[in-house]
Amino acid sequence: MNCVLVIVVLVAAVVEGCNHTFMKNGAICYTGNNCAFGCHDGYCWSQCDAVCCLTTDCLDGDLSCTSGCALPEWCWVVGNSYDSRATCKTNDECGPDNFIKFPYKYSCSGACSV
Repeated sequence: MNCVLVIVVLVAAVVEGCNHTFMKNGAICYTGNNCAFGCHDGYCWSQCDAVCCLTTDCLDGDLSCTSGCALPEWCWVVGNSYDSRATCKTNDECGPDNFIKFPYKYSCSGACSV
């Protein structure tokens, strides 16, 4: 019985969470919105949903990621009100819980792309 329970928990953990393509490349998963994020070429990026929103209701205005999306969609993230893209040096700087870098809202600076 314990073995079956562990397998069910592991399967649930794999289904709920960030896109595997991003995670295998060293991104960080923020469980608050199921989106991976990181720093690339000096700018913050986040996983996002665009094509996946055609099959799920994820157009509520908040940056969140559906757990069933297989596409590695992403966007550059807006910094404070004066930046079009948030700058960074490490992945840790780019999470939605960084209220100094993202004091107003954590959102994409443009469309999601694959």
